[in-house]
Amino acid sequence: MSLDVKTLEALKPRGKIYRLTDKDGLQVEVAETGAKRWFYRYQLGSKRHVLPIGRFPEVGLREARQRAAEARRLVKQGIDPLKERDASKVAAQAAAEAEAAKVAQKRTFAEVAETYIASTAPGFTHPKSAPDWRASLRDHAALLAGMDVAEITHKEVAATLAPIWLAKPARAKKVLQRIGAVLQFAAFHGWRDASNPADAKALRLAGLPPRPSGGNWPSLRWHDVPAFLKTLDNRRQSASSLCLRFVVLTGLRSAEGRAVRWSWINWEGDVPVMTIPGRAMKGAAARDHRVPLSAPHVDVLRRAWGLAGSAEAFPPRHDALVFSNTRGAMLSDMALSQLVRGMNEPEPMWVDGSGRPVVVHGFRASFSTWVDDTRPHEREAAEKVLAHEVANKVSAAYRRSDLLDRRVPLMAAWAAHCAS
Repeated sequence: MSLDVKTLEALKPRGKIYRLTDKDGLQVEVAETGAKRWFYRYQLGSKRHVLPIGRFPEVGLREARQRAAEARRLVKQGIDPLKERDASKVAAQAAAEAEAAKVAQKRTFAEVAETYIASTAPGFTHPKSAPDWRASLRDHAALLAGMDVAEITHKEVAATLAPIWLAKPARAKKVLQRIGAVLQFAAFHGWRDASNPADAKALRLAGLPPRPSGGNWPSLRWHDVPAFLKTLDNRRQSASSLCLRFVVLTGLRSAEGRAVRWSWINWEGDVPVMTIPGRAMKGAAARDHRVPLSAPHVDVLRRAWGLAGSAEAFPPRHDALVFSNTRGAMLSDMALSQLVRGMNEPEPMWVDGSGRPVVVHGFRASFSTWVDDTRPHEREAAEKVLAHEVANKVSAAYRRSDLLDRRVPLMAAWAAHCAS
């Protein structure tokens, strides 16, 4: 006989198992419960076998016939469908286990980045460095986060940097360096090859456009710095505004100025001297950096102390931050950057010679240009003010003076100019 769907659906239990044959060895078995299962019965050599095909209606009549036909084809070739099925199960299980092992060994960029940051964080100069690493990679390397580090190429790095490559070149440069550091860390541990997909030159070939020349920081003409600081003073006084003023007067980098602590300042002697520990300088330099403080510098410090609202006499002798936020923590880099940006709204008025709005780091160039234009003979002392290392290592090994005596009048003259 030949079964049809209506007949299959109408089959009822009879109190014991019974079977109906479709054709060519395909049968349906009806259990006491009414459950229906397909079987294919075949003979291979002198032995008879039964191959389970599935339950009805999960496996319909058409599919049951197809499975039976496939089994029949194997029998004609002398292959036992039961053994073939078992071998397929073993192969599928082996493939699944291999895939699971591959997934277990997979290391995503986000995982490797976190491992790298966690292992490197103890050596970071500032407590905000690790959070900044995480935030920059989360915000600007999201396309890489779930990728296996072994599979990342120039193409993926270029794609993730494209949105900020021209719009935020300084940020793009920093993110690129951080991506490169993570991938080098992965290569060192054998999680990827030693190629460097974060190479700026190669990224050009991957589709990133060349950035305009003149990648120096936009800086204010030194003639305009006094007017800028006067405008800054006319704004609401805050830890950020005082820190920015102090950074401009000292020629410090933003990170160094924000990290200043009261305990770093020696008030003894004719001129107060602030000593920034080497660990707080760029690159965690071994050498401490001394900064002579003149009256305008001390005025900023006095105002910062007054802003804190403490009853303790000035100058304080404890180790607290000079410039801190409302929680007593270090100011963020963004706090000073947003302050300068806000001073250029709604219309930019503090710009460089090309019309670009100035940035915090650019004030170091303002100081440097002031030296070149007014005191060129103090170029060497100016380099010490900026804490620039001597490029020639042999020369640096012998030139150990920080020229503090020459920097005292130089810094006083710059501060007097800024306050004029």
